[in-house]
Amino acid sequence: MTAALGRWWLVGASVVAAGVLVVVSPDDARSLLDRLTPVLVFVAAMSVVVNTAADAGAFDAVATGLQRIALPRLSAPAATWVRVVVLAVVSTAFLSLDTTAIMVTPLAVAVARRAGVGVGAIGLAVVWIANIASLLLPVSNLTNLLAVSGEAFAGTGDYLSVMWRPALVATATAVLASWIVYRSSARRSHGSGIGHDDAATGDRDPRLRVSLVVLGCMLPLLVSPIPYWSTAVGGAFVLVIVSLRGGAPRVSLSSIPWRSLMFVVALSSTAAVLHSLGAMDWSARMLSGSDESTGGLLLAGGTGALLSNLINNIPAFLALETAVDGHAGTAALLIGVNAGPIVTPWASLATLLWHDQLRRNGVDVPWRRYILAGCMVMPIAVIAPILAV
Repeated sequence: MTAALGRWWLVGASVVAAGVLVVVSPDDARSLLDRLTPVLVFVAAMSVVVNTAADAGAFDAVATGLQRIALPRLSAPAATWVRVVVLAVVSTAFLSLDTTAIMVTPLAVAVARRAGVGVGAIGLAVVWIANIASLLLPVSNLTNLLAVSGEAFAGTGDYLSVMWRPALVATATAVLASWIVYRSSARRSHGSGIGHDDAATGDRDPRLRVSLVVLGCMLPLLVSPIPYWSTAVGGAFVLVIVSLRGGAPRVSLSSIPWRSLMFVVALSSTAAVLHSLGAMDWSARMLSGSDESTGGLLLAGGTGALLSNLINNIPAFLALETAVDGHAGTAALLIGVNAGPIVTPWASLATLLWHDQLRRNGVDVPWRRYILAGCMVMPIAVIAPILAV
């Protein structure tokens, strides 16, 4: 009953916020719709792909394959951590942080359980890398795509020329923070092997092979000129058809994180309304000339990080993008809204998706632990990359 009320409250909030935006500024409403629709469609379709593939045993199969990759100089838990981190970094850079949250999280859980590694530490590694390391390419984060689609950058090449150094620093920061948490967890557990083997003991699901093929085909397609949302929709369509034809017991719209999507719509619409009414004019005055000094860049990044944790990084970027100046100012803002939203649960859609995947896989990472750890990591994750701009 409570979950149903929460879901309908979010739907109502989204409708009201969007309706107010249409009344206040139809042009801004149209612009927001054009910007948000592709990413929301992508997240919904990718959620169907990942949850259907997981139900078919695809992630257990990939986990088995990863475990067979020999890393002879490392202990089994350390080798597991390395595999998960490398996969998360590559997935985030080339497929987006939302893909990492949806695809890598269940895979990391499966691998960690098989190796007896603390699932909580592995989970934090995934969500930190997904957010902090999402600066390298435009496709790595929706905010990057929004920046490239606007007037900040002339294209992917222009974006890369500005962002590659801070992106590498941010990635290194995320990996180092993840390693510290992993080592702390390993010392507490002392290799006790708390996990269990999730390997399937019965017959293989007939959808397994198709799921693996679909996932494998989607990886290169998601970095091709084909619109990323259409690739996800195509993959979801194939797996749903295969599931229906095979009489699969579970093909449901519940695999889509509706509450997370409605939450982002409500916040983005609210931010657009405030911007249309001039409530964000203070940001233009405060951040004017932000690209002229290191202090200005730190102010832009810090403002982006703070506002992201207060509302959400997508509306935070939309509210502040016109206030910063030049490539350097935009880069600092992107660092703030990408690497900064790791404190509050709602600061990043990827964090909500990550937690949703953990819940679906029977893992509980308390929000209190997430917030405390994020408070320690966030300042370094924002400041260090800005100094590399």
